[in-house]
Parts: sequence; C-alpha cells; structure tokens
Amino acid sequence: MKTILETTQLEFDKSDFLIDLVKHEKGLLYIEITQSIIDSKNQNNSIKINPTVLSDIIKVLQNYQAKIPNTSDLKNKHITDSEQQKIQERYLKGVTIKDLSMQFDQTPELIEMILRNKGIEIVDNELPKPKFFAKNYKRKRRRK
Repeated sequence: MKTILETTQLEFDKSDFLIDLVKHEKGLLYIEITQSIIDSKNQNNSIKINPTVLSDIIKVLQNYQAKIPNTSDLKNKHITDSEQQKIQERYLKGVTIKDLSMQFDQTPELIEMILRNKGIEIVDNELPKPKFFAKNYKRKRRRK
C-alpha cells in the first residue's frame, strides 16, 4: 500500500504530468511520475519529454529531493537555484570543477551536470604546462 504525500500536476499542450511524492508501506519515500498524452492513439511505456518542459519537471523533482532524507550519501543535498548560479559564475571566472566540488561539498560529476544543464560547455581550464627543451644550442661564432 502506498500513500501519496504530495502531488504536483504540470499541464502542457499535448500532455500532462502528475509527479507524486509517495510513501511506501515500508516507510521509504520515492517519486512517481505519470504522463497522460492527450489525443494519443498509440500506447507506449516510454516517456518522451519535450525539452521545453524539462525545467518545470526538474524544479519539482529538486523540491521533492530536498524532502527525501538520504543517509547513504551525504553529498546529494539539494542545490538551490542561487547555489547553482554561484557555481556557474565561479566556473566562468576560471574556478575548476574540482575546486567547485570542494567549495559546495558535491561530487565533480554533479557540478559538471549543473553546468551542462545551464548550457555551459565544459572545458579543461587548467593552464598548460611549460615545455622545456633539454637540447643545448651552441652558438656558432661568425668568422670574419
């Protein structure tokens, strides 16, 4: 038996999403997403999400994620929009992903995902190491 703790409905042109925060009878919390496609004749088990609705879905999921206690991994805390903005600003100023992960106590993979979701191209922003040549160049004397 499951208990729905909270429901959010997102309505769009051709489909509706019901996103539920559900408590299982064992006490575990999880998220259930149901998509209803309006005027759909074919039945698919997969969900095809239009990229224009992703930001709304992500906001609801992040809100629910903040409400679910996760004791197994302390680095998966909720990252607010203001923290995501700070991550973006610092990265664009030249702070490395590794340093950002230490500053915000997150995994480098999560920092990279946040940046990619904001449309930022990930580049290696470390300075190249100087190349030293071990050759001795002898100066040739000009004879007059």
